[in-house]
Amino acid sequence: MAANLGVLWMGRGDWPRAHEALRDAVRLQPRLAGAHNNLGNVLLALQRPGEALLAFETALSIQPTLVLAHGNRGRALLALGQPEAAAGALLQAVDACPSDVTLRLNAATALRAAGRTADAVLQLRAALALAPAHVDAGFVLGELLQAQGDAAGAAEAWSQVLVHDPGHAAAACNLCQVAPERGEAVLRGVLAAGATGESRAAVLINLGRLLLQQDRVHEAERAYREATQVAPASLQADSGLAQALRRQGRLDEAQASLSALIERAPQLLTARSDHLLLQAYRQRSADQAGGLRAEAAAFGACVQAPPVQRGARPPAGLRVGLVSADLRWHPVGRLALAWLPALASRCELFVYANQRAADALTNELRGKSARWCDISGLDDDAAAAQIATDGIDVLVDLNGHTGGNRLGVLARRPAARQLSWLGYAGSTGLAEVDGFIGDRWLLPPGAEAGFVEPLLRLPNCFTVYAPPSGAPEVPPLGREPWFGSFNGLHKLSDEVLALWARVLAATPGSRLLIKAPGLQHAAEREALQRRWPGDAALLALEGPGPVHDYLRAFGRVDIALDPFPYSGGMTTLDALWMGVPVLTLPGAAPISRQGLSFLQTLGLAEGWVASDADDYVGRAAASMSDRAGLATLRGGLRERMAVSPLCDAGRFATEMLALLRP
Repeated sequence: MAANLGVLWMGRGDWPRAHEALRDAVRLQPRLAGAHNNLGNVLLALQRPGEALLAFETALSIQPTLVLAHGNRGRALLALGQPEAAAGALLQAVDACPSDVTLRLNAATALRAAGRTADAVLQLRAALALAPAHVDAGFVLGELLQAQGDAAGAAEAWSQVLVHDPGHAAAACNLCQVAPERGEAVLRGVLAAGATGESRAAVLINLGRLLLQQDRVHEAERAYREATQVAPASLQADSGLAQALRRQGRLDEAQASLSALIERAPQLLTARSDHLLLQAYRQRSADQAGGLRAEAAAFGACVQAPPVQRGARPPAGLRVGLVSADLRWHPVGRLALAWLPALASRCELFVYANQRAADALTNELRGKSARWCDISGLDDDAAAAQIATDGIDVLVDLNGHTGGNRLGVLARRPAARQLSWLGYAGSTGLAEVDGFIGDRWLLPPGAEAGFVEPLLRLPNCFTVYAPPSGAPEVPPLGREPWFGSFNGLHKLSDEVLALWARVLAATPGSRLLIKAPGLQHAAEREALQRRWPGDAALLALEGPGPVHDYLRAFGRVDIALDPFPYSGGMTTLDALWMGVPVLTLPGAAPISRQGLSFLQTLGLAEGWVASDADDYVGRAAASMSDRAGLATLRGGLRERMAVSPLCDAGRFATEMLALLRP
């Protein structure tokens, strides 16, 4: 009677009453194996795995063939942190009852915990052969196959889950990670299936991320806004919304969104980095430098951690480590094509890469370094320990507060000397970073006010350029006056567009080509046209295209217009290589002075560096009207650049190493 009463309470989920009834049952009928087994299940539900294990073992001592007790004993062992023993017990149960899908699932769980992934996959495949519609088995199978590096297998497993459960949000979110080309369809399918609550928010956040990757920024904003409505407490949704706003050039809104996010979650370091990035790229006056420095220092205080232990290394040549998430088709990766091989030939160069996916550029760079270590799967402690073990003399951060940064690694001081360079034109805020590398134009006197780190100035430009292989020849100057900008849309604020409209108005017959990621989509073109304060017929808007087409498009431009205060970097160098002079307007922020640095290095600052907005308009109109002068400059600009320090990687490496040496 007590045993039956215990089963009744179990069915109702009333574990305390079930425990009381079953305890009475085994006291009254101590040889009742089933009662001991049920008591063990109740004890597991009450999170008392040690007592549960004893109950299951008692049941098996009475009835060794009780298959359920073998399986439950495995569950108890797993709860006690003994996955190998748990796997043994569960596999014994599976051998006795091979058609039991639940036993196979539990066995897979134990095998996974024991590190026996391949065996866990076998159990899950067997479970799915018995029950193809078992979505839990299919979902876990996908996770295990992904862990084994079988992205195609994982995608197939999650696809099957969605066949049987079209509203399975987690499967859709995972599938869009391993098969992004299918991501939008599966995510929208889950939304259409009626996903609600946190599941719907997760799908919308993943959809927003996917749309941002495709430069469909306005659609991404809509996805993130709905996610914030569905899950108001979601930090990911708020963070994504801020990214979408920033990418549209709506910087005031993005800043407000990030400020609110930081107020809600002060320890959310990614939000702090994003806010610093936005602030550094919006600096308009020297008076703002102190505030930026204080905000960076506050970040540095948040990321502080105990230093990792560094061992002694026998005296040898200089060992330099680079930490970056951007050694791929990215401006930092493209610039590295010039300086990385040159550095590697003069020191022992180690690369600590934080990008999960490699592309052709990554593979090319990988072959240039003494050692390439993927740290994307390591936490900050493990990555710092690896760098310390490698005996790095100087560690150089190439991200600052840009996406994918590993400032938490530098906070653990894995190298005696640590510097920041290239990827971010601002202070990291870390006391553990011993210097920020720039040049005298990027960092004029007084720039120290914006940095926690000491400033180190290279004698020439802050970087060096590798001309793109197979770049088209520079074409002759066209007849029609064309200005151009190939910069990202997030740099084109309303103020920038207003000044460019003035430039066109002051230059009769001129037009403006804006070629940027995102403009391949109608929604992004229409949004930019709505913001343009002049005659929209004077604009030509185009998406990015393959690299050769991108470079060839410079042939249609006479003068490139540099945005402000977030100036061009890689696009400016490409323009100059393609014979197109760039008109720049430097300000107080280091990021606004990249064009100044390039033009000073080329000896072109006198004609192409404006002092203010009126000067910018005047120089643009005067230069465009001097067609003969433009044609002469265009014809010799590539050669001028080729023989300058901008393209002298060997000289640059020598100058850089002089700064890096302790």
